Amino acid sequence: MINKLRAKIKSKYGESLIETLVALLIGVLALMLLPGAVVAASKANKEAAEHSVYAEENTTNHGVEVTGFSIR
Repeated sequence: MINKLRAKIKSKYGESLIETLVALLIGVLALMLLPGAVVAASKANKEAAEHSVYAEENTTNHGVEVTGFSIR
């Protein structure tokens, strides 16, 4: 695998059109899925905050507040 990579770097030939289009397609698909993942994570966070024993009533839990930390 390393030898193939070195040979490709030293090669005088560039990327083929198909390789470039496939890489572009992968990037576009990743960017299209990103908003859905953010929404799903937001919903999961809201649901976890609602079921958390640490969440106060009538407030939104945006994270954990650390008031002190020590290692001994």
